[in-house]
Amino acid sequence: MRESSLPTLMPWALACCAVVLGMSFGACTQDDAFISFRYAENLVNGLGLVFNPGEWVEGYTNLSWTLLLAGLMAVGAEPVVASTSVGLLCLGAVVVATWSLGRRSIPPALLLIAPALVAVDGQLALESVEGLETALYVLLVTLGARAALRGDRWGGSGWFVLACLTRPEGVLMWGAVHAGIALQALARGEAPAQIRVAMRSALPIVICLVALTAWRLNYYGDPLPNTFYAKTGGLAVGRGFAYLWSHIASHPLLWLLLALRPLAGRVTDRTVPLLTAAGLYLGYVVLIGGDFKPTGRFIVPVLPMLAVLAQETVWGLVQRGQGLRWAVAGLGAALGVWGYLAQYEVAAGHAEERHANLEARKLVGDWIATHTPPHTVIAIHSAGVIPFYANRRTIDMWGLTDRTIARTEMAGMGTGMAGHEKTNPTYVFRQNPDLYLPEDKVFTLRAWDLVVEPGFPEDFAQRYRSASVPIEGRYLNMWVRRGGG
Repeated sequence: MRESSLPTLMPWALACCAVVLGMSFGACTQDDAFISFRYAENLVNGLGLVFNPGEWVEGYTNLSWTLLLAGLMAVGAEPVVASTSVGLLCLGAVVVATWSLGRRSIPPALLLIAPALVAVDGQLALESVEGLETALYVLLVTLGARAALRGDRWGGSGWFVLACLTRPEGVLMWGAVHAGIALQALARGEAPAQIRVAMRSALPIVICLVALTAWRLNYYGDPLPNTFYAKTGGLAVGRGFAYLWSHIASHPLLWLLLALRPLAGRVTDRTVPLLTAAGLYLGYVVLIGGDFKPTGRFIVPVLPMLAVLAQETVWGLVQRGQGLRWAVAGLGAALGVWGYLAQYEVAAGHAEERHANLEARKLVGDWIATHTPPHTVIAIHSAGVIPFYANRRTIDMWGLTDRTIARTEMAGMGTGMAGHEKTNPTYVFRQNPDLYLPEDKVFTLRAWDLVVEPGFPEDFAQRYRSASVPIEGRYLNMWVRRGGG
């Protein structure tokens, strides 16, 4: 093997390490992923891209991911296995794409810093095996930014079109990257030419958004996904800053290097665009209040950009002198080992919770599928795993797949758990669901006599009774409609 081939092979070795890290978490598919699975399954079965047959509501925010899963399920793939496998492939590709993103910025000897920071990130690795589109989206955004920075107008637009089809924020990422490129061009006196390039590259994005909106209006009757209405209704800046700080605290080495970036001095052709793109996007994340998960899911789309900026910091600092070089190396090693080991421990704990949640909720779903008639209607907050395996019409009490709940006005919106603030018990129980499965104490080691929750209709206890059913050494605790089937 030629010595010159080693730098090219190392990113692939880091990609393999990242995949192994992801595999170490085991089967821990998130509950929300099963919403996409259910849409995909109904599409494959000829019922349309719907959650409940006959109810045309876009309760997902990952169109391309859902369609990809539908294609795999159509040829016999099991959705948990399929989504995990594709997520791991995307994770490995993200590591290599990060290396490529920073390739022109610094000498080859330091090119492995950015992909290494991504490869050892336990939060990104966990997100890749939780069944959602996160790793795919990060890959598309990174490839789009790489192409745009290299002047590949149509290639960059193509990747960002796919990103827009994967997450609604794809158009924001395209705009943020081109805003950064325009700022750099302005500093060089090339702004008019760059603005013309950006306008021409916007054409595919505009065509995609117009076509997607027209399809949504025709298919679902709304210009935006129902999840947008379910999760918005007020700014959540305080929660957003806490979310960002949580990521900083769990990535001390990365954010220390970012803080030291001004001391590095040297500015590359990627510095301003990446700083601008990451800064604008993180500002958006703060405004919307982040996410409810402890994995930094809304921050990982710019993780490769942040890693490349951190890589540039190291390059600048090692040129400052031998003493500073060793100080940076020692501090970086200490913070890196401590921070990433602690981060992995938290991620592994969350993975164990997801694994237990998946196992328990699958048992409940299978029991409902076996022991209730097909016309049974379920009301539940976490409308993922249980409805998927139960295969019963389900009222999503957080409104992701329910148009009425998604548009319910809530007092104090933006102060509760992100994405889980809207609800409307009066509307839900006016539909007379046969079973209500509470969010707490639904599957426990002992039977519970459930208590009526605050905000429920006054006649709820007269219409529903608490029931506990033994299932494999545990108990399913639920409310059953009196006089129901």
